[in-house]
Amino acid sequence: MSFPSHPFWDYSVRLYGKPGVADACLYLQDRYGLNVNCVLLCAWIAADGRGALTSAHLATALRRIADWEAQAIRPLREIRRKCRQEPLGVPEFLLQTFAPQIEAAELAAEHVEQLVLAETVRDLAAVAAPGEPVVDAEVSLRALLDAAGVAVDARLNECLGDVLRAAFPGATRPGVSPA
Repeated sequence: MSFPSHPFWDYSVRLYGKPGVADACLYLQDRYGLNVNCVLLCAWIAADGRGALTSAHLATALRRIADWEAQAIRPLREIRRKCRQEPLGVPEFLLQTFAPQIEAAELAAEHVEQLVLAETVRDLAAVAAPGEPVVDAEVSLRALLDAAGVAVDARLNECLGDVLRAAFPGATRPGVSPA
């Protein structure tokens, strides 16, 4: 598959590949139901010097991707995970052929979602004025939690801190404050 080049995707691949980021993102997804692409979007917008996203921006973005997330990404993720956990009556050699194709389809679906998110943010009228990038990312992540209805606890903050430290090396004790 060939997708148009986009700086959000390139940024996300680099950030996700840094130590601890994938584990933190997957925990945020599995434990709190956070959309990993939106977490990465918050970091990217700030790192790109575009300021902070608001709860309204992120609620718009979440609505825009809701159907795609529910009908494309989650089913692919579920199939991939089931194939890893239990053979489902399929011989191992067939699963070894099938599993990478499902993983590739899931990754392509995530890529589509990122392109939609980037387009959504581009089309939003006002991204808050830029400040300190790590602070902008924290503000955006707080807005994401508000838009998603997720309360801050110590473990969530630790995971977000892992992502922020990887995104903004040298940041001291990044995280989000409770509402």
